[in-house]
Amino acid sequence: MEQYLERYVRIIIDVQLKLIEGDNLSINTEARSMGFARFLAQHAVLVTCLPVMIVETAGGKVVQAYPIDPKEKDIFRPEVGQAVMCHIVDLDNHPYDGEEGYDEICCDAASLSSYGALADPIFLDRRVSAPWANIPYPGPRWAAALLGRVVNEHEVWQLFASVMRLDNHWASSFWEEQANVITWRKQRLNALSGSTVTLTGDGWSICGSLAPNTHFCGGASTLTKGRHFIPTLPIQAVVGSFAVDSVNGTVDASRPFYVLGSRVEGASFTIAGGVVTRWSADRGQDALDAFFNIDEGARLASTVALSDTNTIESRYLEVGLHPHFHAEVESAIGFGGFAIDTLDSNIDEESLADCHLADSLVRLLVPIGGAHLSVVFTADEEEIMMMEEGVFNE
Repeated sequence: MEQYLERYVRIIIDVQLKLIEGDNLSINTEARSMGFARFLAQHAVLVTCLPVMIVETAGGKVVQAYPIDPKEKDIFRPEVGQAVMCHIVDLDNHPYDGEEGYDEICCDAASLSSYGALADPIFLDRRVSAPWANIPYPGPRWAAALLGRVVNEHEVWQLFASVMRLDNHWASSFWEEQANVITWRKQRLNALSGSTVTLTGDGWSICGSLAPNTHFCGGASTLTKGRHFIPTLPIQAVVGSFAVDSVNGTVDASRPFYVLGSRVEGASFTIAGGVVTRWSADRGQDALDAFFNIDEGARLASTVALSDTNTIESRYLEVGLHPHFHAEVESAIGFGGFAIDTLDSNIDEESLADCHLADSLVRLLVPIGGAHLSVVFTADEEEIMMMEEGVFNE
């Protein structure tokens, strides 16, 4: 386990946040992951040569905050430079087996957030200007929910290490290379702005247009000053936004997923004019009913996420369980609010309506990948096969 921790910390410092001397790092954590936060901070100060602030929270409120100091005395420390933030996401702090009723869950934003159902808030005047990352931290409840049995700490970290590629010393290099692959895919897709997208699976097909003034996002992010960082790991998906009224067809979920804490299996959706008009499921129909009745925008087809099939993530994360991993397991379609990171940076409040994007308090990603998936982009009357049998054509 210690070897996994060392490799994980190196990935966070070197690959995700790309810390350098003078960075002013703040780590947000809850009580269960406090030990890991200290371990991360102790390694981070060796790079930044400045104190790293640990902020412990509980229920969204700050419990305590204290610095981890470097060995250098104040006089030898560098000037404070770029602010950097990370939030340790306790994977066990999620209602895998919650007993709340749907009326209770849907009544306020805090409850919806705890179930991973909130859409991105549309704050166009609050663009992120600092490197940041959400850092998943595994636990026995998360692993047991995936494996269907009680697990020990060793099994928890074995599962997590497989997903995060911590079981070999090339982990950092792998994620650097994967970020480059996703950047290449985004460049290819963004060159097809204004095109229509046809997704075809086993017995279903949907077609929609990409929203104007948007681009595909995913993988590494870049600040205006040119600094790169990776907000989340693992990374597999490139994510785009549909024009709000453009999607038509039928689509079936490719694997089970969770909605408002309930498992949904065998789900199918009919979309007309961008709106889900019919939906059904072999299991979890009531959860879908509750979600689609939260607000009018919940039924809008808003998002397309494209990921390769048969990755390590898709094999080990067989059920769409924790929202941190939803877009990275396999290709998906999103209902509800659009992904704000797809919006071009020059868009303001006045021009937002011209983008024809879906607006809702909530968002749901439904997995639709698998070996039968093909994805075709049509631009200037030319068809480009982007994915065949669930895999990108590089």
